[in-house]
Amino acid sequence: MKYTQERNASAEISRLALQKMAVQPAALNPMSFAVWYEHVSGINPELSGKVENLLREHSKLDDEHIEQLYMEHVSECGSKIQLTLREDLKLLLGKLSQLTTEADKQTSNYGNTLHDFGKKLKNEVSVTELDLLVKDISNDTDKMHTSMQQMHAELEASHHEVERLNKEMEILKGAAITDPLTGVLNRRGFEGRADELFANPDLSNDKGHCLLMLDVDHFKHINDTYGHLLGDKVLAAIANTLKIKVQGQDIVGRLGGEEFSILLPNTNLDGAFAVAEHIRQAIERGKIRRLDSNENIEGITISIGISSKRMNEKLNDLIARADKALYTSKKEGRNRITILD
Repeated sequence: MKYTQERNASAEISRLALQKMAVQPAALNPMSFAVWYEHVSGINPELSGKVENLLREHSKLDDEHIEQLYMEHVSECGSKIQLTLREDLKLLLGKLSQLTTEADKQTSNYGNTLHDFGKKLKNEVSVTELDLLVKDISNDTDKMHTSMQQMHAELEASHHEVERLNKEMEILKGAAITDPLTGVLNRRGFEGRADELFANPDLSNDKGHCLLMLDVDHFKHINDTYGHLLGDKVLAAIANTLKIKVQGQDIVGRLGGEEFSILLPNTNLDGAFAVAEHIRQAIERGKIRRLDSNENIEGITISIGISSKRMNEKLNDLIARADKALYTSKKEGRNRITILD
């Protein structure tokens, strides 16, 4: 059992955890509580070390920090799946090793048998003896054939098992790099895909790459006015719009909170601005229906900043310039696009 504290101790830990949560900007949800509970109780030293490091760097922990801490240090789902996959792979490799050993043994025995038959045939043998030798060779060949068929069937089954493990590992990998609320890449996934793109010369041409940073205008007001459930619905709807408006190798990610990013490979600034404008207009025209009152919430807007990748520029520098352009859009009235080349 992960949590072994008795009632009084757990009550005190919960009280301290809630105090820690109350001074942070992150939402007061079960994920956040689990992170702070394990930190305060001291049962997860790795988590506590990460929390202290983040607090020294940022002083406050937002939703992105909490989600990252939870997925990497609290949630047991990923570790259990990985453990299961490792055990399955271990069993599979053991089985394949056993099959290989058995195949070597069978081949060696059959080779020795043929060698013995060859030695006998060098001597004079009668027709009766020759007939017996041929029958023995035929029987041993049939045994070898049957053994090889069995091993082929087992190897085929092992092949299917490898395919299953590959699929499960792909699912696990996908879960680790996907934002669960919106279905787009999380920051880790976005950065990984971007690094792959920048490292592949075949995916580049003279147009270069452009990055869009998008932020929902007055998102705190939306949460405060309509509640976090509607706020989550807004984020999911915006993410869906982004996925619809991009195509091919374009990369969409949620970098944290209400901030999204789109990397447009082989796109110049004019093309990036056109994409950004289509997105801005689509979101401004959109409507979100409240489930509690069936009321349509309109007028949700986003601000966008665009930057173009410079020669040998790292992703963080590209993001920083696009973020600076985004800040300009916010400062100059929101619901607009700013380019910082």
